[in-house]
Amino acid sequence: MPLRRVTAGLAASTRVAIISLAGVMLAALSLQVFSRFVLGRALAWSEELALGCFTWCTLLSIALGVREAIHVRMDTLADTFSPAVGVPLTRAIYCAIAAFGSLLAWVGVRYVLDAWGTTSAAIGYPIAWLYAAAPVCGLLLTVFALERALIPAANWLPLAPPDAAPLPPTR
Repeated sequence: MPLRRVTAGLAASTRVAIISLAGVMLAALSLQVFSRFVLGRALAWSEELALGCFTWCTLLSIALGVREAIHVRMDTLADTFSPAVGVPLTRAIYCAIAAFGSLLAWVGVRYVLDAWGTTSAAIGYPIAWLYAAAPVCGLLLTVFALERALIPAANWLPLAPPDAAPLPPTR
């Protein structure tokens, strides 16, 4: 399925970005601790860099969590029904997540445009870069949730790679 190949590539890229951002965040915070407690002097830029990395890392992880079905959710309602009711209900939930992602992307773009031209205090990077995490997350949420809504229910948990054999039904 072409959608699965595209979303698998998006997921892999998202995963690399999350790991990279987490590494940069950890390095900046470690350097801040070292500088403050060993050298006796705080760095002006490390907190701002860590905050930016944390924001992007968190929002990208939310979207990836939807694709890999590790996001926070309550399965109790859908699991109490038979598959004839539970599967369509779960698909509807994924459609609602996609709608929320679309709204987040739309509002996030407006937020980025409102922040255009402002810069951060310590580093001086455009604040729009920080705020761009919201529309990117929204777009990824939309794509990943629609993928979940469209794939066969047998492949929901966990989402198999595009070239893998279908998983047996979980219900």
